[in-house]
Amino acid sequence: MVLTTDSTLNNVTLYIPLPVINDTSYVGMDIIEQHFNNHDPSWEYSIVDTEHGLMLSMKNEKARSIDLSTMVLSDQPIDTMNPLNNEMILIPKYNLTQNVNASGVYSRTSEQFDYDSKMYAYYDASSNANVSISIYLNGRNEWWIGGWQYNSYWETMEVILSGSQDGWTTVSGQLVTGEGTYDIQ
Repeated sequence: MVLTTDSTLNNVTLYIPLPVINDTSYVGMDIIEQHFNNHDPSWEYSIVDTEHGLMLSMKNEKARSIDLSTMVLSDQPIDTMNPLNNEMILIPKYNLTQNVNASGVYSRTSEQFDYDSKMYAYYDASSNANVSISIYLNGRNEWWIGGWQYNSYWETMEVILSGSQDGWTTVSGQLVTGEGTYDIQ
């Protein structure tokens, strides 16, 4: 997750979509357990159950840009072809539709799905303050057979906000499945 701003944000509360499977967010738990606030102790993190599902709550009295990332390892292969029913995906997803014009663009087995999501932002800022919030999720299998091989699925969503905020915002998201190598010789 990357939050970029050209101004100071005051009294910040954000609810950011998390990767969730079976009503659990291992990524959210990792963020809290690894104490991301050690990177910037002014941030307070928790997992909240909102009307749109589990989200990462981020609070700060005065905030500037921040870049957070984490990696959660799996002890089994990740279903990169069909993650919607079998793997951690960002929630919520509304109006999920396959983008047939984009499918196959990333690799011959890839499919792209577009959707709407929700993000909550509350903060005081100057009227000309610009804020960008981006979220990226990647599920990936890697192996060595005559060189590094991989397959993956990934998701991205971004919202651009101006001025002070107080409420839920609709965010456009994209999920790409089936990228990479699936024929192992």
